Amino acid sequence: MPGGRIQPRKNTGRLRVIEGQAAIPAELVREAMESPEALERLCDHYVTKIYNFILKRVGTVQDAEDITSIVFEKVIVNLETFDESRASFTTWIYRIATNSVTDFYRSKGRRRESPLEDEPAPEAFRAKDDLERADLYMVLVALVEQLPLKYQQAVSLRYFMGLRVQEVAETLGITESAASKRILRGLDELKRLAEGGPLDSLL
Repeated sequence: MPGGRIQPRKNTGRLRVIEGQAAIPAELVREAMESPEALERLCDHYVTKIYNFILKRVGTVQDAEDITSIVFEKVIVNLETFDESRASFTTWIYRIATNSVTDFYRSKGRRRESPLEDEPAPEAFRAKDDLERADLYMVLVALVEQLPLKYQQAVSLRYFMGLRVQEVAETLGITESAASKRILRGLDELKRLAEGGPLDSLL
């Protein structure tokens, strides 16, 4: 899985791992609204991150593949509604993923039975169960969407996509120092926005 990406298998709707690609320019989102080829590249760029994000929350490969397929179906159907002036594409797609995980648990009326062995989650996401964790992610994504766009992009790339600061800088076309400042200021603003809410003591 590391270093690869997943895509639908022919005739099954399942996903398979294929070789990864380098980062893509932000303009690809706009191109994807007009070009099937650009849309495929856009989905390829995000699919592994989204899959891993979901897998950590549902615990089984089959469920993670199913939900990831649902997420990208929603992306394709709703791409024209995406407004880059209101949210970064990364924030937008993670909101879809988070909502899809929440829908999964609510429809099943279940909790994860066997948690994946994983590195410790940030305190904000050590919830009592997966549905609560998904709800907290929804709150977090909503808060991120309230950030000024330049901070929203930096925080989303760093913490949702897991890029290093250097990679955030390269993706945004800014210096590493500027990327660090945007991330830190974005986090400070998130803490301010979280005051009095469910994430107040966790951020």
